[in-house]
Amino acid sequence: MDIETAFKHAAAKLEVGPVKAEYYPYSELKHTWVRIGRTARFRISDYMEGSPDAVLESLGEYLVRRAFARPCGKELMAPYVAYAGSRQLWESARARYIERAKNLSFGARGEARDLKIVFDYVNSYYFSGKAPEPVLAWVSESPRRRLGYYFEPLKILAANKALDSDTVPRYVLEFVMYHELLHHLRAGDGKALRRVHHTSDFRRQERQFTHYEDAEAWLMKIASRRR
Repeated sequence: MDIETAFKHAAAKLEVGPVKAEYYPYSELKHTWVRIGRTARFRISDYMEGSPDAVLESLGEYLVRRAFARPCGKELMAPYVAYAGSRQLWESARARYIERAKNLSFGARGEARDLKIVFDYVNSYYFSGKAPEPVLAWVSESPRRRLGYYFEPLKILAANKALDSDTVPRYVLEFVMYHELLHHLRAGDGKALRRVHHTSDFRRQERQFTHYEDAEAWLMKIASRRR
């Protein structure tokens, strides 16, 4: 099934349209639309090209309903949500994702900090050396957006370049590493992937970090700076 057919089917169910859908080379897995009255044009990340029909139908239902402010039950979006975080999708998309990730600097060594040294310390001190080493990278973006993240399908752990500075205590970067490794270790059993939310149990583990309060204060300070 092609992407436009999937979206036209979804629009027909809602008695809206016409709609158009096309693939677009976004760097991230994101989708956008412009709606005018009962018509809409969708741009779908080309990472989805070649997806199973059931996934494209689910995506069409999900986005058309969002665009036209209609409710979408979890059962309708479930096939897309599951596929979007699957290794089936990302193992084939890995090379394209890395090529397009212009804000990522792969390699642990920064100007002032080395993520490999920080990982080895945090892994040894907090996880008894049991955390598998992820792909380490620095991300150049506003610290207001995020100070680090873990992308489970490709096992990429990135820290914001704002933390690559002698003026920022090393324990701040260690805390970000610790936080993201909690995601890394809790993400799945190696077969099924799942999104790890900041549950009360996650927050409890997070507070076990030695310099938790000081690190949080520093992160709030860094995130409040102008870009």
